[in-house]
Amino acid sequence: MDYVLASQLPSGFFRYDLDFLADRSAEGDNIVRQVATGYVLAEYYLHARDRRVRLAVEATLKASGALSLPVGKSWMQSALEHGGLLSLPIGRYKLRAGLGRMSLLYLPKGDGKLISQDGRYQRAYLGATAVGLLAELQYHQATTDNRFGDLRSAWVKGLMSMWIPGRGFRIAPDSIDDSPFFDGEAWLALAYYHDLFRRDEKVASLLRSLDTYLMARYASEVSTGFYQWGTMAAARRLKTTADPRYVIFIRAQAQAYLDMRRSDQWRGYNTCAGIEGLATAARVLREGRDGDEALLERIQARVHEEMEKNRGLQIPPNATRMAFADGVYVSSPRLRDFSGAFLEGRYQPYTRIDDTMHCVSALIKLAQ
Repeated sequence: MDYVLASQLPSGFFRYDLDFLADRSAEGDNIVRQVATGYVLAEYYLHARDRRVRLAVEATLKASGALSLPVGKSWMQSALEHGGLLSLPIGRYKLRAGLGRMSLLYLPKGDGKLISQDGRYQRAYLGATAVGLLAELQYHQATTDNRFGDLRSAWVKGLMSMWIPGRGFRIAPDSIDDSPFFDGEAWLALAYYHDLFRRDEKVASLLRSLDTYLMARYASEVSTGFYQWGTMAAARRLKTTADPRYVIFIRAQAQAYLDMRRSDQWRGYNTCAGIEGLATAARVLREGRDGDEALLERIQARVHEEMEKNRGLQIPPNATRMAFADGVYVSSPRLRDFSGAFLEGRYQPYTRIDDTMHCVSALIKLAQ
């Protein structure tokens, strides 16, 4: 956390990445990962009330709000969507182009808001708004401060405007396609919102349809980035509803994740994101009366194995050299500036803000 706080920029966002071999940033910035850093900071603040973290979350929420664009839809667009037009499996390129020409993909006005990287609706990726909402919800839960209440409401409406009736969520306002990552992030955000604000019947109604679709759609699919988000969302829905079908889904997802073949295991990739899901599944199974002890033991063994490796990816304090294999080292004075950050892999002298934040979130869940 000391590293993340020190890496926050005047903009409210964060130093994004560094390739230590090239001594420069290797990628363009990514608004979803930047806003998600605020989400994990808020999660940490719920766990440990550090005032420095509260101020950092506030700065990220203000920056995210400033990048939010108004969005809405016409009654005709709503009618076409509820008629199933966006679910047609063929001619999708022409369909998207035609809807765009007739302004039936979105309206650049309305009560909803979506976070955009550069002020364009094409870059108003749904995932950024989902994790921004998660950051605000956890901030509000920890502080009872409602200064971002209007922004919260607008982000909820923005997410709802991107829902494909009977399915998941569109990637961005000018798209008609969905994404496992964004489906999972938006599901968790709306599930968390409904747990805190249960009188919102519009969100409750959407969730009833969304839950059914996503749990069927991703019943055994865990290799697409959906896994940890879907498990956390199902756990939140279980907390809200006490419906056992969420336990069944969490158990099935954990089994599928553990059974999935691990590619290039020798490379030692950072797997903290998956641990967020496994740690959540372990908690749910441990709290259940009919817990699957054999599965719980498998999860715990996998978590122990993965986290032993992941902890070795953290850059130690005051480091100027790190070992990557027997007799192979990377020396850089920049390592000291990134003390506390996590690398992307055992043989990858590269760090990115989401590598670190997934590990922070995993460690919080394990501590709990």
